[in-house]
Amino acid sequence: MSLVKAKAIVLYAPVVDTDISVPLYPDKRYSEVLGCKNSKTKIEKYLVWRLLEFGVKNYTTFNFDNLQFTKNANGKWVCPDLYFSLSHADGMVCVALSDTPIGVDAEPVREIRRELGGRIMTDKELSLTKDMPKEDLSEYLLSLWVKKESIFKTGDVSALMPRSIEAQEHPTSLRRVTLGTQEYLISVCHTRAHEIEFKYVEEI
Repeated sequence: MSLVKAKAIVLYAPVVDTDISVPLYPDKRYSEVLGCKNSKTKIEKYLVWRLLEFGVKNYTTFNFDNLQFTKNANGKWVCPDLYFSLSHADGMVCVALSDTPIGVDAEPVREIRRELGGRIMTDKELSLTKDMPKEDLSEYLLSLWVKKESIFKTGDVSALMPRSIEAQEHPTSLRRVTLGTQEYLISVCHTRAHEIEFKYVEEI
């Protein structure tokens, strides 16, 4: 992949009311978006693809309309010419672009119950939470969740089974951002995770 600034980049933008009657490229993606029954999710899926288009046009040398997008066996959209990853959370869309495998995930910052830990932590990770205060544990669990989602999206693991993924064994970077009154935690998994540029996009 040819990035204008020769580095991986993560773009994030707010979810806003938008006219989804403007078609997306490729047609198959647009049909998938229109077929989404949940109106909120439909807008998020539409906007995250628009953000991908924006990123390709502004940060790579590719012609977006000439790229060949397909869905792989896991239902993930891929392209043979570039590596990208998509995420949409409650009120935010996020796209990562790179010349090597990359994964991104975003979640609103919120309280995560201790019970969730048993479903997402490895034994090693669980041992670190034994005497952890409630507020620290919630933050820790949220960070683990977004890290493991981003790791899965790189394709390094074949299935999202959080308890089998040691987050610290993969190169990830966390960024906390605020859109309006809501805070979000973004995780990106990439070989150059700590060199990645994060950019806020106000209008797609």
